[in-house]
Amino acid sequence: MAAHRAAILQAAAGLFRRRGIEAVTVADVTAGAGLTHGAFYGHFPSKTALAAESCRAALADGAALWRRRAARARDAGLDPIGAIIDAYLSERHRDAPEAGCVLATLGPELARAAPPLGGALGKGVEELVAVLREELLLARPGLPEDAARDIAQAMLSSMVGGLILARLCRDDEAASHAALANARRLAQAAAFQPEIAN
Repeated sequence: MAAHRAAILQAAAGLFRRRGIEAVTVADVTAGAGLTHGAFYGHFPSKTALAAESCRAALADGAALWRRRAARARDAGLDPIGAIIDAYLSERHRDAPEAGCVLATLGPELARAAPPLGGALGKGVEELVAVLREELLLARPGLPEDAARDIAQAMLSSMVGGLILARLCRDDEAASHAALANARRLAQAAAFQPEIAN
């Protein structure tokens, strides 16, 4: 049962990010998971419930990935914040929406959705902000916690917006690359320019 549930969540995560929640059917998800249509309802009462759980899980996984990435960078003597920003705003991430951040792929769709789907990303957003806030507090001793949270939110906003813009401009490689590079600069500036915290 646990393996079937995990297979449904994994299949749904990729399909939702690739095609959008509205365009994906329960039959698509069960086929992707290698299960029958009837097996789905033993795990989830509806596609909406699946989408909400899938999005929450994807953001929790993203926060865990950021923590691992920051720890590896720190162990290697590199900037943990820069490692998170650079990986997020990379061509590789841009070109793999089905495996990437759910905020950049489904955020606008979910912002228009009614609960429980509409609120599915709130906790996950806070988890990502918390990772950045923790790293800011390590990098800038004495930074007030409220300021660190505000800066972390500004960084996340620039990162998600930059990735969306880079995907929108993919037909123009120079413009797409510039969107990523400019968002990286903006996120780094938010992290390390003292006046941002005032």
